Amino acid sequence: MLIRVLLIIVMLILPLTVTPLLPNSQVINSYPIGVSFFPLFSIYQTQEVLGEINISSLYIGNSYLSNGQYLTTGNASLQLNAMINGIYWAQDVILFSQINKTAFNASLVVNVWNLLGPFNLNLSKGIETTYQNLGVILYTGPSYIVKTPVQIKLFMIINSTSLYFGYYINGHSGIFYQLPLTGSFRIGGFSAIGLPNDLELVFGGPGGGSSVQLITTANANLYFKDGNSLTVVPSALSTGLDTAETVIGINSVGNLTNLFKPSVIIGPGDPTPSVLWPIKPNIIVNSNNSSISVRLMYDNKPIMWQKVELYGVSLNGLYSLSNITTDNSGYAYFNTSPSLYVIYYPGNFTLSSTYYVSAPALNSLISSLKSAYDSLANFLSHYDFKNGISSFFSNAKNAVNYKSNYPSQYLILIYISSFLIGVVISALLIRFKH
Repeated sequence: MLIRVLLIIVMLILPLTVTPLLPNSQVINSYPIGVSFFPLFSIYQTQEVLGEINISSLYIGNSYLSNGQYLTTGNASLQLNAMINGIYWAQDVILFSQINKTAFNASLVVNVWNLLGPFNLNLSKGIETTYQNLGVILYTGPSYIVKTPVQIKLFMIINSTSLYFGYYINGHSGIFYQLPLTGSFRIGGFSAIGLPNDLELVFGGPGGGSSVQLITTANANLYFKDGNSLTVVPSALSTGLDTAETVIGINSVGNLTNLFKPSVIIGPGDPTPSVLWPIKPNIIVNSNNSSISVRLMYDNKPIMWQKVELYGVSLNGLYSLSNITTDNSGYAYFNTSPSLYVIYYPGNFTLSSTYYVSAPALNSLISSLKSAYDSLANFLSHYDFKNGISSFFSNAKNAVNYKSNYPSQYLILIYISSFLIGVVISALLIRFKH
């Protein structure tokens, strides 16, 4: 019986071997996947941004242009993108070309866009050109042969005279391009052409607004200089908002094992725009005639040392109290028990604000207490990702050729074999269980 079931399943999935993973239809979602920072209600100005990623494994399949036309196989980009003054869009990029299952040619590439018109900088290196009335600077830097696992850092620094593009790749590091632009990286608000001023470290296709098939496992994070030190971004999304290059086959989730040191896990999945942090904890409230206890929970674990606030209604009007979740169970205690009250948690770094109301009649009174998580999630659900800028990684001087000896059918075999292994294990477990 088990063999018959497996044969039926194999027959059902065999058509996958002759079907492209990214057909010309529009049913497959693709986004620039990694981590981005876009504060909704504030603007950050900084002189340095950095994206860090540790890639355990990486398999690159076919890439396609937005109209479904096949572009290449075995090529993808990793982009650190940021806006300068809301006018210049700077891209510090690694273009990966797959050699075999574990080896890649990693080429550093720069795109800088003037959103107000052409450049006029008289460059000693690189190319100045225009695209749809936007000025573009193109430059290709050094290339390295790398093998997974690989640690990569991309960073950009701006001072009173220049914009610098830098990298760290498994011990190789340096500044590889300098541009006479000044100002500061602006994070938050919108640029001169209406795109969000976000900071993003994302995987995408190899240029031209292309989408690429990826299978990867990686850990990543995004930093900006705050004062004299680099700090992790206080909020994070799974998708970039500015670039037009996208991927299928991977997704990002937040690693909040340590709520004060978050990171990003990138792995196989359906690419989905989502809020990585801050996340909303659960509020559990118990009350009796004389007291109220409040518990904060995340991932079925209590959260201690967090301030919670109680807003109650009495005969004398409104009053407020605050306390800290200090004991091992994660409870805060209030020696009062009004019939109408609101428990409010203001949030703390990766934890979003949230609240609990004792009666529906109070909902109208707290409509303004919309959490950071809700605001970001609502923004993502209404954002039009089709407005991103298509990059030109292949047109710079000494451009990297899009070629690879890596067989595209190998990716399809990985999907099928992984699926079959899961089916076999599940079937065996069911059989032995009975």
